[in-house]
Parts: sequence; structure tokens; C-alpha cells
Amino acid sequence: MRLRDLLSSEEAQAPADLCLLRLLRLPGGERDLDRPVLGTVTIDLPDPGRFVSPGDLVLSGLAWHRQDAGTGQDAGADRSDAFVRVLVEAGAVALGAGEAQFGHVPDDLVEACARYGLPLLAVGVEVPFTSVTEYVARGRTEERIGGLAALVDRHRRFSTQRQAGAGAEALLELLLAELDLHAHILSPTGRQIAGAQPPLPEKTASALAGRFLAAERAGERAPHRTVARGTAFSLFPVRSGAGDTDSAPGAALTDWLIAVEADSADWNDERVDLLDRLARLVSVERGGRDTDRTMRRRAAERLLALVGSAAVGDGGQALLEEEEAAARLTAGDTGAAGDSGDTGSEGRLRWQAVSARLDAKGAHGFPVAASVRDLLEEVLLHPRCLGPEAGPRMAVTAAGDGAEAVAFVLVGADTKLTPDAVVRVAGGSLPRGLRAGERLAFGVSDPVGGASELRHALAQARNARQVAAPSEQVAARGPDDLAAHVMALLPLIPVEVRREFSRRLLAPLTDYDRRYRSDLVPTLRSFLEHDGSWARCGEALHLHVNSLRYRISRIEALTGRNLSRLEDKMDFAAALQMG
Repeated sequence: MRLRDLLSSEEAQAPADLCLLRLLRLPGGERDLDRPVLGTVTIDLPDPGRFVSPGDLVLSGLAWHRQDAGTGQDAGADRSDAFVRVLVEAGAVALGAGEAQFGHVPDDLVEACARYGLPLLAVGVEVPFTSVTEYVARGRTEERIGGLAALVDRHRRFSTQRQAGAGAEALLELLLAELDLHAHILSPTGRQIAGAQPPLPEKTASALAGRFLAAERAGERAPHRTVARGTAFSLFPVRSGAGDTDSAPGAALTDWLIAVEADSADWNDERVDLLDRLARLVSVERGGRDTDRTMRRRAAERLLALVGSAAVGDGGQALLEEEEAAARLTAGDTGAAGDSGDTGSEGRLRWQAVSARLDAKGAHGFPVAASVRDLLEEVLLHPRCLGPEAGPRMAVTAAGDGAEAVAFVLVGADTKLTPDAVVRVAGGSLPRGLRAGERLAFGVSDPVGGASELRHALAQARNARQVAAPSEQVAARGPDDLAAHVMALLPLIPVEVRREFSRRLLAPLTDYDRRYRSDLVPTLRSFLEHDGSWARCGEALHLHVNSLRYRISRIEALTGRNLSRLEDKMDFAAALQMG
């Protein structure tokens, strides 16, 4: 802001009450109007020097300028001379003198300003000093925002002409320095990608990511406001596709977010727009990072194809090609385990396969293949899964019908990816982004010693994924779950077969319950869960044992089965689980 912006001229953009701000003296001529106003200070002390900073517009009600009661002489001239001299020495840009004290600005003050070359403004009685102060402060803020917006625009233009991918941290540094804000770029799993230090606690970051996903799923307009740890946050989406404002349904699951430690309800439109533009620019930067993964994604796609072809009989030649693809995938990996990334050194590096599937019931928002791939990448990149430097040790590709993604990861001799780690990461925030009927399941294989065993690892991961219970919205399973119980193998049976078996066995009971408003199916479930114990089952259902026996006999009569036989118990348990 410049001095001319405060004057009641046609060029001035000041509020109406500032129109009574008049220029009295301009010792330096027209060029003084271009003096920058960096702030304001209101002072009525005779010696204001220590309160004035260079570039300040000094506002004074002139209480220091009064008749000397002791001599009867007017000491105003001396006081004016001393007051103005101190202002000039302190670097004041101008003096705004209030007219309320005397009804005008004293002549000796006008002369002192002319003598020392200090521009003098008259502040009318109707003009509160607070109006001037707020106007200057607002103008300075808008200038800072405009300057930062210009920097962001320049960075955007620069980014489009180079290989993007390293600028997110620099952009947040701009934000922190220019707007005095703390901000963090988070993944949908709560992984901190860049931002203020120290980083957010893991639980807080996960909670913010969950709030963001829930708001996006509900179609709320960004920025999304929330409170965490007693601090207000505003959440801005960083879309998966640069410039894609109309992302496909379900795409929010793979979006990043900028979590700003401030309540955007207190901001003006310019500041909100600036953060929106920053988010779009970070999206471009993210696109650059995704480009860096392109080679690994292509290697994973090739490796998946070779694994499938070898499985149907391409023989030794296909296995050799697998090893070649594996070598390309691990190129550049140094230190995943031991001193080298050499896959040929027995015991140094091991492989694991991961299968992820996002299922949706109904036509709303069935995910595209790239979304599932990106989602699996985000999960595996979280430090809880493969450590802080996971990128070079993993490659992910879309698979199957587009609702599945497959990852091949390298782990050390003494480490491995576990289903527990995967579900802790995916189960923290992602369920809040899933719609009704959507389900996310992961399968993780055991480590294998070489690429030639990846066919077995991939089959193991896919089978493990399928044994997750349908009732779990986010689940992860491993080979131990395959062997834990024969019931875990039920999901491997075709879904049509499972549904028909469950329907045929339980239909008499469900029909009876619907007709007579009874509880035969819940009673059967509780009876099996309590291992056929009449006493414990009756206690759980708050039933007398005789009443429980009547219900069980009714179940047996309707189905033609005998609940004292092991085979019939297993059939009922299977039907209940598959239903």
C-alpha cells in the first residue's frame, strides 16, 4: 500500500469514512505519494521514537500538544518540532493528525512537518483511527496474498516446463513463510508427505485423513473444516489427476490433502482461492512423482503377465523372462537388506505378493483400475508397511477385471510385510471413504526366495484375500488365515454355489421367522457359537433351557437336520457364514 491510497481522491479505494482524510503538506512533492505504508501506530506521547518503526503511518490525537500552564506561553511549537523530528529519525512515512482535540491541525505542527520533510494528513473528527488502521492492515494482507499468488503462478508455469515431482515441500515453505500458517500434505492413509515440523502425530494424521475422506464421500464442499487435538484444521483436496476437478466416484480414496492449521471460516475469498491454487499445483507435483513410478508399474505389469503365462505352460523360457523382469524391477534398489540389492544372492532379498480388491455393490462408483492400483500404492508406501523408503522396493499394477491390483515387493531376510500392518494402515482412515456396500480386502503372501516362485506367492495372496469375511469393510489376510480353520476356505467356493447352499439350508428358518416373528436363526447362531452348551446359550439369549430346547427342536424339524451330529453342525455353521 502507498500513501496515495489513503487520500480522498478518485484513485483512492478507501472506505467512505476515509474520505475526510485530507492532505495538508507534501514537502517532497508528488513523489511522496508513492511512499510505501508498511503499518500504522497510534501514539500521543511527547517522545514517540521507541514505538515507531520504519514505514509506519503515525496517527496522533495531539494530546501532547497543549498550553504550558506554568508560564502561560504557547510551547506547542517546540513540542511540535521535537515530535516531528523524532518521527523522521524513526523512519515514519507520514503523520496523520487528528482534528478532534483542537478542531483543526495546529499551524506550528504543519510548519514542523514542512521543515523536516514529513507528509502530513489531517484526520477528520468523523474518522476513527481504527478505520485507518484496519484499512492499512487489510491492504497489506491483500498485497502479501497477491505476491504469494504470483509466486505460485510462476512456480506453476515453471513446473509445466520441467520434470515435476520435487516441489511440494518448497510450496509449503512458501505458505508457511508468507502467510504464517502451519500446513501438512497427507496421503489418504495419513502418511505425511511434506509439511511443517514436527510432523503430526500418526493418530492425528489418520483422523484428519478420515475426516477428509468422509467429507468427500458425502459430497461436502471443500475446504473441509474440523478440529483435532484442540486445533482447528482446514482440509483442501489434492486431486489424483492434475486439474481434474470432477474426479470419478471413489477417486477421493486416492486423493491427497493439505491440512492447514487454521479455520478457513475466518479467511477472505482471496486466501481460500490461494490455497485452492496451491492444492492444484501440488497435484501437478504429485503427477511428477507418479511419473517416477511409471517404470516400476510397467515392470510389474510385465511380471504379472509372465507369471500368468508360465502358469499355463510356457515353461522354462517364461521363467527366464520372469527373472529378467524381476531384475529390471529391482534395478536401483540398494540396501533393502544387507549391502546389495542383488536378487541372486541367496537370503539377501525375498519377494512377497500382495493382492487388493475394491468391491462395490450396485452401479454407483465402481472403481477404475488405476484407482485400485493407486490405493494399494498409498497403503504400501506408509512407513508401517515397508518402512520409510518403500518406493524403490515395490511395484504395483492393475489386474483382473479392474477392481483388483497386484503388488510385488522386496523385503529383507529378517523382515516381511504382514497382514496386520496392512490392515492397521488401511483400516485407520479408508473405511470413512467407502460407500455403503463397498469393501476393501487385501491378501499378503509369505516371502519367497526368487522370482520363479512368484506364481505361488501370487496365488497365495489371492487365496488369502478371498477368505476375509464379507462383513468386514476393510480386511487383510495372510497364509496363516488359510490354514487356521477349514471354514476359512469357504470364500474360495464360487459365490453362486455358496449362496445357493446357504439359501436351501436356512430358507425354512428365515421363512418361519418372518411369518411368526420368531428368532430361530439368531438362536441357531448363538447355539453354535456356544459349542452346543444349553446353559451358556440360554444365559446369552436370556432364555430358560426348556424354551431353548423347544427352539432347537423346531429348527431340527423344519430343516430335517440333527444338531447333535457334527456334520450337521458344520453345515449350519457354513451356511450362516456364507449367508
